[in-house]
This record gives sequence, structure tokens and C-alpha cells, in this order.
Amino acid sequence: MSLNKTKIAIVSITNKGTELGEMVKQIFTSEDAMLYAPARVKNPNVDVPIEKGTFTFTVQQLFKQVDCLVLIMATGISVRTISPVIKDKTTDPAVLVVDELGNHVISLLSGHVGGANEWTELLAAKLNAEPVITTATDTEKVASLDIMAKKLNAWYPNFKANTKLINRKLAEKETVYLYIEEYYLDKVNCLTGFTRIPKSKIPEIVDAPVIIVSDKTDFAKQVNVIHVVPKLNVLGVGCRKNVTYEMMQTTFALFMSMHHLAWDSIASVASIDVKKNEAAILYLAKTLNAETEFHSAEELSAVDINYPTSDFVKKTVGVGNVASSSANYVSGNIVSIDQFKGKEITMALSHK
Repeated sequence: MSLNKTKIAIVSITNKGTELGEMVKQIFTSEDAMLYAPARVKNPNVDVPIEKGTFTFTVQQLFKQVDCLVLIMATGISVRTISPVIKDKTTDPAVLVVDELGNHVISLLSGHVGGANEWTELLAAKLNAEPVITTATDTEKVASLDIMAKKLNAWYPNFKANTKLINRKLAEKETVYLYIEEYYLDKVNCLTGFTRIPKSKIPEIVDAPVIIVSDKTDFAKQVNVIHVVPKLNVLGVGCRKNVTYEMMQTTFALFMSMHHLAWDSIASVASIDVKKNEAAILYLAKTLNAETEFHSAEELSAVDINYPTSDFVKKTVGVGNVASSSANYVSGNIVSIDQFKGKEITMALSHK
């Protein structure tokens, strides 16, 4: 979890709690971490004083704006204050409650998706406090479907229903089968509770749910299967100037189809910096809801030696292989899908 990109609000209501809030802010090194306390609390390190009569409104507004809300106060006050603005586990922020002596850190809301359980463990360790986490999969010390998907920046259908079903089965020690591509194993720190199976066994399973973690699409349709698609692939693209949207999309569709790859798996579209305004590349990235990254010939030359090069391309842009080099440079890994050449467009793919 990246602390530096997370908006954190710390709210206290007493002098003692505000002193603890100062410590919490130091632990959360994010520039966006802000300490709030009533105006009557005379502490020069409070970032935003809360004026009399505005406490509930302020906390409820923060709930809607931040990623992590740390409330240094009683659990009862915390629950009554935020209850009117709680909406959905997929959108609500992480909410932590800390007693003003710093003895306990409670993961109150959005333990998995919002990351409250992770924040709780981190903060409790730093404060030498007792973490209080009550989600079933955590108390049973087994994996959870939504946490695994979060680690992989993954998507799966019917999020709420499938999460509830699978996490319940894992917590109750029922059988849940798992097939996961080998190249994702180093990104998932807990698979306890799942029964791993090889790809060949998937069609034989009918008595329990099967979780497939893969960026591939070559799996038979089965009612008991939940396909989790990690969004971790980098698509490297090289092309001539002013190729059309249709050419780009047709080439992409053919490339993905040939290798049985899921469109949802593309996290980034990468190319050389001279292509940063190439409309068809930008269009493809927008269509895929993917980031774009463009790097200089000098940067790409560091990995260009790993791939066959074109003298014409090197003379034109300064590096002999744009697609493979771009995918390699952005992902940090050698391409896993060899470069494909379409009409005036080349593509390659690598896993982050």
C-alpha cells in the first residue's frame, strides 16, 4: 500500500487524543495527512481546527473525501457520526478508531477493499497497540478473494455476491479450488484456505467453486467458475505516423485474440516519446481504461538489446524496436508475448 498517494484525515476530540494524533500523522508520512481537532484544543500542530457546532458535518465531509479516516475517540461516537454517510463497501473509505491512550486500533469499516485492516496492522505496530480486526477471513487466518484481487489490481464479475460467497466458504473451511498463473504468485502473499489445482483439472470440478486467476481467456464456460483478471499487463506499441483508430483497434483485437488474452488485463499502453501525441495510441488507451507511458529512445535503448531490431526504425526514432522495448522498460520484465506486426503497427506484451 502506498502511503505517499493516500489522503488521510486524523480527527481527535480531546487534548490527549490530539497529542496521539500528532504521532499518528508522523507515522502516516503522506503529505496529504491532516490533523483535525476542535478549536478549543490548543495545539499548534493541529492542521484544521473544527469550530464549535461543526464536528459532525466536518467528519461526514471528510468521510466522502479521504481514503483513510482515523478517529481518535470512542467507537460509539465514531459509529453515530459516520453512520448517515456509509454507502457501499466498494466506495467507502477505510475507517480506523483509536482510543486516546493508543492501546487499541480498531478496523471499523472497509477492512478489505478500503484497506482498513492493513492500515490497522501498520498503525498498531508503530504505536505498540493491539490491532482489532473482526473480518472473518482475517480472524480465521485464511485468504480472501477481494484482498487477493486488490493485490493483483484485478477485476471479477458480481463483486459483492462473489466476494461474500467465497470469503464465507474460506472462513468456514469449505473447499474453494484455485488455479493461478505462476507469474502472479509472487504478488499474492496468502493463499491459505484455497485448494490449488492445475489448469487441466478445472473442467473436472463440479462440487465446489473454482477461482481462476489469469489474464487468459481460453477457459471453458462453467457455472462454478469465477474468473479473476489481473490488470497488470503492459502493451508496447510501435506504429507509423497517423495510423487510424480502426487500424489500431483491429490490430489490437487480432493480437489479443491470437494469444487468448483478456482486454481487461491491460494496465498500461507504452511507446516511445515521439508518439506521445499519436491519436490512435491515446484512443486505444482510453478505450482500455489504461495508463499511457512514453519514454525516450535513450531510455528504451537500455532494453532494446533484448530484441530483434529494424535499421529503418532505429534511423527514424533512435531505437530499433519500439513495441518490445517499451513493454519491457515500463514493466521491468522481458516481454512474455513476442512482438506482433500488423499493418503499420507492432505490438508486444509484458507482465508487470
